[in-house]
Amino acid sequence: MKSWQNRKYQRFISLCLSFLIAVTSDLTSTTGANADNPPRKILSGWLPYYSMSRNIQTINENQDLIREFSPFWYRLDAGIKITDMYTPGNPSVPIEQVLNNLRAQKYILLPTIADNINNAALSTLLANPTDRATLIANIRALITKYNYDGIDIDFESFICAGCRATWPNTQPNWIKFIQELGAALKADGKLLSVTSPLDFAPDTKRAGNTIYSWAQIANSIDRLRIMAYDYTLLDAQGNYLPGPIGPIQWTEDAVKWAIANVPASKVFLGIPGYGRQWITKVDGVCPKEFVNDIKFGTRSNIIMTDAFDLAKSYGITPTYSETHQEATFAYQKSYTGTSVAGLATTCTASRTVWFPTERSYSVRASLVGKYRLGGIAVWTFGMETDQAAAAIRDVAKQIAPDVVKAIATSDIGTVDFGNPINLTGSFKLPDTRALPGLPIRLEIKNQSDTSWRSFNLGTTNSDGAINVSVIVGQNAQVRLISEGTWERLEGKTTELNIAVVPNLSVNLPASIKAKVDYIVSGQVQPKIAGWNIGLERNGKVITTSLSDTSGRFNLPFSESESGVYSYRVVALDAQSKVLSASEVLSVLVR
Repeated sequence: MKSWQNRKYQRFISLCLSFLIAVTSDLTSTTGANADNPPRKILSGWLPYYSMSRNIQTINENQDLIREFSPFWYRLDAGIKITDMYTPGNPSVPIEQVLNNLRAQKYILLPTIADNINNAALSTLLANPTDRATLIANIRALITKYNYDGIDIDFESFICAGCRATWPNTQPNWIKFIQELGAALKADGKLLSVTSPLDFAPDTKRAGNTIYSWAQIANSIDRLRIMAYDYTLLDAQGNYLPGPIGPIQWTEDAVKWAIANVPASKVFLGIPGYGRQWITKVDGVCPKEFVNDIKFGTRSNIIMTDAFDLAKSYGITPTYSETHQEATFAYQKSYTGTSVAGLATTCTASRTVWFPTERSYSVRASLVGKYRLGGIAVWTFGMETDQAAAAIRDVAKQIAPDVVKAIATSDIGTVDFGNPINLTGSFKLPDTRALPGLPIRLEIKNQSDTSWRSFNLGTTNSDGAINVSVIVGQNAQVRLISEGTWERLEGKTTELNIAVVPNLSVNLPASIKAKVDYIVSGQVQPKIAGWNIGLERNGKVITTSLSDTSGRFNLPFSESESGVYSYRVVALDAQSKVLSASEVLSVLVR
């Protein structure tokens, strides 16, 4: 069980962690990917408030694998108080400094809140609508304070001796809490993750943790992290027996049940970075300083890196279990000193160790591809060996989403107002295989827009192509995008710049009097403010004015001498180049 209260963890964790083109130029993009097939970002996990320097190092060394993770920094205490564990644990490194560094890498941060109240207190809290509302308000305040991307709820007090009998009463209130919290965070644009012990389909005959109600909370959460570790074997007297930390069949059964109840993309498989060692036999009488710890059936924790070192120190090569997909070895250690009675004494403890290896990580990471999961979550960063991280990377490369090569062309780059442009999009794999049936959308950003607007176009044809005619109302950027899926990345063309030639309508009299002030009025389309409109006489601009928000303009002028003059109204660019012009009109000045 993963819980802040489990002080044993703190004894064994020491290594925790837009574009300008000529008409019809091609635009290409290989969104988010390099030519050497980058890995899918399947690695996530927990960043504890202790051993921060080593944990951060692990994260920094595996940025290509990590999209998100959970700082394990908060606990729920009595009084519905969310306590910060990071600050007292790291007084010399402000939390804002760490968060700024992590955000610079654009990680999604979903800090964990673990419960520090017992089952009865937690059940009572969840049963009270006012208390639930207070807890949700406190969670939202924490997210707002540090601008987190959401929250991870890790409530494990339900799992205790004798607590199973209370589940029928607690379960409905747990569901209400998650549904209410999920709705609140969704309204805030934030994510909700739930960390849960394992549950299983009834036909497996395994004792599952039904209290967590995966099916009932599925629509309210964005992540379900299942803790596929802490597998336990007990003898008739309740002593712990040696065995795997998370046997693969046990793990896979939980995954199958999870995706039967929750969309697979929301499911993250929790895997351990630690192992355990059990005392299987004690020969002799142990010295007084060891007598309470060196007992048959007791167990202690050991992280992956230390387990390898321990085996090496005894000259032992661990045995890898194909059945459980974990490693094991046994060794003996003697303790010499003085007995409680004051006599010289020696005892020898026989221990059996089980722990995960890089092969364990590879097998479990492969379940992400097999079942199309969201990823894996390690408890915790910093426990794994370099080889284990490399094993995840190898798997992540094998299941990396396909890169989509997106190409867009336009038949023209400049268009008269009101006339269409014809866009052609091509979507293929890097090896030029066509991608038919891809949903495609058109995105447009006009010169007056601050964000992109999106329109669904349909799907690609058998050649991976799509053709569309579009009327652009003003100067704009356009691009085509294919939807990203589990199998492939989003395909996005670079932006095409489309220039729109304005259309001018003008009111000009056929004759005017000399030395009288007149106004030439009219309207320009697109109807936007800021067009620079000029009045030309015999090919020379004599006055200018800017259009208003409806595209209307007024050009004052007068003539001092009689005669026949040629006039036209022009729209000018920033360099006073003519973009468009009205027809030339002859006016009699009398």
